[in-house]
Parts: sequence; C-alpha cells; structure tokens
Amino acid sequence: MSSPVNPLNAVAKPTADPFEGLSGTKSESLSASGQMKIAIVGKQKSGKSWLAVSGRTPMLYYDHDDRAESIAGKPGLLVKSRPTMTDIETDLSLLKYHKVKGKPIPKTACHDTVTFMQRTMEDEIWRQGGKELYREIKVSANTTLRIRKGWDTINGIQRYVSYLISEYTSLGMDIIFVFHEKNEKDYVESTKEQTEYTGALTVDPQYLASTLSLFNEVYHIKVRSDGKYITECRPNIYGNWATTLLLDNEEPPNILEMIAKHEKARAAKIAAQGVKA
Repeated sequence: MSSPVNPLNAVAKPTADPFEGLSGTKSESLSASGQMKIAIVGKQKSGKSWLAVSGRTPMLYYDHDDRAESIAGKPGLLVKSRPTMTDIETDLSLLKYHKVKGKPIPKTACHDTVTFMQRTMEDEIWRQGGKELYREIKVSANTTLRIRKGWDTINGIQRYVSYLISEYTSLGMDIIFVFHEKNEKDYVESTKEQTEYTGALTVDPQYLASTLSLFNEVYHIKVRSDGKYITECRPNIYGNWATTLLLDNEEPPNILEMIAKHEKARAAKIAAQGVKA
C-alpha cells in the first residue's frame, strides 16, 4: 500500500520563467568586465599610478597626491590636482546632467590616492561645521594641527568613500581608487606601549580597509627583486587581493590587457561549453 503524499514534499511544476514579473538582471547576462570597480594597493614608487591610468579612457583623474608629473604623456586623461570635495561634487553634478541629456561622459573616474583624499574629506567635514570633532594644536606661529577626538570623523570618511563609489556606479562609470599600503596593525595584541602587527598588508589609513569589500577587483602592485613590476590579483599570505576576472595569480600591470585576457578566456570557456555567448 503506497504512502499518502505529503503536500509539504510535493514538487511544484516549474513555470516557463520562474522570475516572471520580477525586476532585476539575470546572472547569465552579467559581465565581470562590464563595469570595473578597482582598488589598487601599493607602496610609494611601486607603479600604482601607472597601473591606474592603464584603465579605460577617457578618464577623469583626481590627483590627490599632487604628483601628476608621474603620469605625464599618458593620453586620454583629464587631470585635476589637489581637488576639494566641493570640486568633486561639482563634477558629479555636471556628469549627472550630461548623462540625463545623453551627452558623453568619461568612462572612468580615478582617485589617486585615497590615502591623501581622506585629508581632503576631513577638511570638508571641518568646513561644514565639524570643528567639535577635533582639537587643535598650534605647532608654530602660522601652523595649527587638527587632531581627531573620536570615531565620528572616521565613520564620516568611510561613508564618504562609499557614497562616491555609489555615485560613479550609478553613472555607469568604471572606478579606480588607489591606496598606499601599510603593515596591518594587530588591534588585539597591540598595547598602548607597543604596536603589534599581523604580518599582512593593508591600506593606509587602516580604518578604510573595510571599504575594499565595495570593489570587485583589489590589486596589489609591487616591484620584484629583479626589478619587474607585477600585479597580484588573488589572495596570498600578505593580503586578500581579489579578482572576478579570469586571471592568473600575478599579471603584468596593465588593466586593459587584463580585461582583454579575461574576455578571451571567457569566450573560450563559453565555446567549450557549447553555450551561445
């Protein structure tokens, strides 16, 4: 005698389209290289800027480090040195206007480096009335230093970075944010008297490390002992570098060539699977 059918175990017949009536984008139509969100991490003089400007052009390039000479001769860039946050907001408003009007906009927005941009963000927080978040120390007749009192400023800068990423993404632009690297502090083992380190690398300032989760690509660029520049694209003992592209662990420092390599590998993979691209 057959057991009665439990309605909870019954399998519903699939419809022609299980997503019918729902908004969204099917994963099959997404492309890892369609809109790039790239974070580049590296020490000084390691080729960070040249890797950044190897991305898609035309590129709006914000030179926060005041070192535009390092990319002299690179075509397709509009360079803005030492911009204020008001300058950046003004540009965003103009880009949104051009987008609505159907006018062309730059393919990529690059901020080099976020390590120095965070100081510009602090200036903006101060300008907007955040003086109570700092204490001032006068070090000379003409120089006064501002020291953060707590975490409110840090939280504000973290959200500011997230906001910029969201704004460029909504415009359909690639984004490239460049960070200086530093040794990762071990907050558990460190004391007031002595700082301990994890042995890994992170971004400078370390409190912005959490923003790396907002990028699909996190590249670490370095110079090997033989003088060759390489880009680390996947996790290793020194950092959680990452890529969604079909790349090797290490690649030559050229974003356009990395995208081309991915597209070639993707086409070969689709062909091998017999799936129509």
